[in-house]
Amino acid sequence: MDHHCPWINNCIGFWNRKYFLLLLIYVLLMTYMTAATLAYDFYEAIMWGFQVKFMATNDPKLSANIMIIFAFILDVTVACLMTAFLKFHIMLATENKTTIENLDKQGKPFKSVYNVGGRENWKQIFGQNPWLYPFPIFCGSGKPVGDGIYWPTTNSQQE
Repeated sequence: MDHHCPWINNCIGFWNRKYFLLLLIYVLLMTYMTAATLAYDFYEAIMWGFQVKFMATNDPKLSANIMIIFAFILDVTVACLMTAFLKFHIMLATENKTTIENLDKQGKPFKSVYNVGGRENWKQIFGQNPWLYPFPIFCGSGKPVGDGIYWPTTNSQQE
């Protein structure tokens, strides 16, 4: 088990870590796309505010512009947080560490005995077939490598 995620109300482990990482990637892509889509409207709302000095209390554009500004700031904030969160989890996946192991070591650098190399670590999560990496499905070659009980270690790779 990696950790319990309160956002999806489930434990993240061997069979669903791929889905968790894909969820983070999809959310991040959507926040970036939303920010890009809202950027021009945000600019227009800010320019409108400076023109009327944000004093036009009877203007029907006021509430719409306030919502656009609020939505853009909220979206950019979530995008920044999700970028850091995804970066952290990609680092954990690449080094074949879990969130619990990382918390146990109190964030201090350590080398996991289960780190068998970036590519092999990635295959343990996403499977053998790179064409299936972006999709939340398991097919024959898209299953995670292993059984979730016994794990290859750096010692078994050297033998």
